[in-house]
Amino acid sequence: MFGFLTHGKDAADPLVNGRSIAAWLKELPPLDVVGRQQHVMRAFDAMRQSRRPVDLHRVEAIGFLDSALGADRRQLIKQYVENHESASRLAERILQAVFDLTQGFVHAYQAALEEGIAQKSHTRWKAALPLLFARLLHYYGTDAKLRVFRFERWIPGKWMELHRIYLRACELGVDRSPAVLGHAGPNALAWTPEHEYLNVLLIHQLNTGNLTPSQIDWACSQLRAWCRKLVLDAVQRSPEGFVVDLGGRSGLARRTGQESGPMLRYVDTTPLAESLERAIVALRNAEATDLGPGAAINQQRIAILEKVRPAVAPNVHQDLRRDERVRCDVAARVRVGLARISRELALRDLPDAATDAGGEQIEVFAVADGPRVRRRVPDEHDSLAASLSSFSDPMWQVKDRSVAGLRIAASGGIGASLALGALVAVRQPDAPGWVLGVVRRLNKLSTEDVEAGVSIVAERVVPVVLNARREPKDDAGFVVNGIDVSTIGARFDGLYLPPPSRPDKPLTVKTLIVPTSEYSDGRRVILTTGRSIYTVALRHLIEQRAEWSWAAVQVLEKRAREA
Repeated sequence: MFGFLTHGKDAADPLVNGRSIAAWLKELPPLDVVGRQQHVMRAFDAMRQSRRPVDLHRVEAIGFLDSALGADRRQLIKQYVENHESASRLAERILQAVFDLTQGFVHAYQAALEEGIAQKSHTRWKAALPLLFARLLHYYGTDAKLRVFRFERWIPGKWMELHRIYLRACELGVDRSPAVLGHAGPNALAWTPEHEYLNVLLIHQLNTGNLTPSQIDWACSQLRAWCRKLVLDAVQRSPEGFVVDLGGRSGLARRTGQESGPMLRYVDTTPLAESLERAIVALRNAEATDLGPGAAINQQRIAILEKVRPAVAPNVHQDLRRDERVRCDVAARVRVGLARISRELALRDLPDAATDAGGEQIEVFAVADGPRVRRRVPDEHDSLAASLSSFSDPMWQVKDRSVAGLRIAASGGIGASLALGALVAVRQPDAPGWVLGVVRRLNKLSTEDVEAGVSIVAERVVPVVLNARREPKDDAGFVVNGIDVSTIGARFDGLYLPPPSRPDKPLTVKTLIVPTSEYSDGRRVILTTGRSIYTVALRHLIEQRAEWSWAAVQVLEKRAREA
């Protein structure tokens, strides 16, 4: 007589069986990926609150949902990597959606696995165990990938959880049993718990600090395919490769030859390294024959694989550091972002002039119309400006330095939003002036502490005021201080880098760093200094990021300012 109550609970908890979840999925908005994700999270909450036991019908429903949402997960990750530079707030919301979905599946598969282990003597439950282990480890790999996107590292407790899951699969003898989702399609590959575990370990190897999310995403897909050739051995096959301690609190470590213990497992990555080398050769051959748009893509992929190679090679013979580094530990002032650097440098006294070897001169006097009063409101691309202004500079430290780079560290969370490719200015107490650099490598040691490898692009940098150049109007133009005001367009800040810049590969041309929104090849801008008015043309790009563009400039005209 109370059947209507049961029906209501089943409607609120669609993860009851395969039929119920299939019908429920058809009712979700077909084009709203994030909206579907929110509905799925409510379904996972309903499952946790339900008093129904986790039976094989529920396992079928979880697997069906897992298979059905595969395209959604891929689309969300694609949207994240496409937006992480240009629309950081949107990208963070997308990443959080994927993370929530991942945790939902982790909890669902954990609950199913606990019930399956408790009933492992049951024939049907025993047959389901390889899939439950493999999918649970798969979502630990997704969690690792999302954290590597942000240069984050797992806490020791997370590593211990991962190792316990794999050890339990080994104890039950299913670690090398292949499994595939029932609704994944006829061409889906079967994966063993061991391969999924190896994939998690390799994903963490991509946390090298010098790969962007889009590069990490592509590299993950390559390593996932290649890791199927690897095995975990209790007895070492080779003195090279990696080792993982199943009772430890970390992931893969490179072999030293002194390892021993019953909980150690050895990984010879030679088959993976050979696949990587073959891929590089194939891409180079394709690059040599393809002169179309695919050539640039092949070059980018070769660069990615060359960055990945040292992290997964069974041995690394070469010294990856090109210049000798000197260890130090000095407090430093650090400014992040083009807008903030321009404001900071405009406050200091400027030198009289910057002259190159050819005699042509761009003066670097401050503009003589007095200091500009401007609200210090950081834009979205300068996300650290507000946090940096509220903390004291000694929270930044220079840990080591070389001719071409610095390793800087921040504590107290002020470096948490530092991004690969960010423009930074560093002032050291024992060195003259500010140096300008680009973040090439990130290492987030914890939620509070971060280290960054900075490549120096200029040891001399000057803030300049730029205006877009308009065509003169004969009927509306008038001259002020030698300037035809009708030719002056929108005003923006830039940084002038007197040659030579970039200590490692010196540039002998004059260059400017301007907002990317203001750059176009050949664009003419007016550069105003205390003594002169220059018309310069922006030429070829040296480097470009979402916030800033570094370009060579050609001086087209120079006129003295009237007193």
